[in-house]
Amino acid sequence: MKTGKHTTFMINFISDFINGEIERYFFDLDYSAYVIEHFPYMELEDSRLADRFAHTVDRAYERGTALGLSDEEFRIEISNAFDKWLDSKQPDIS
Repeated sequence: MKTGKHTTFMINFISDFINGEIERYFFDLDYSAYVIEHFPYMELEDSRLADRFAHTVDRAYERGTALGLSDEEFRIEISNAFDKWLDSKQPDIS
């Protein structure tokens, strides 16, 4: 699947967190601002994929934050949601 630049940005940002390149503290600092900035454009790029983002990754973020999951549990939760968001298919982010 081909993604637009805003969806690609979010994919890369979340991937960096999942892969341990961003610590939880910094992920938390940036996540909400990036969603506010990029999500409206993600909806224009691919409304179905944006809707899935809201029901997977964003929901996992809210749930993990509300439950106070440990950093590792939170990373796993986001990783699982990320896989569901992209339906385990590698998007074309070039």
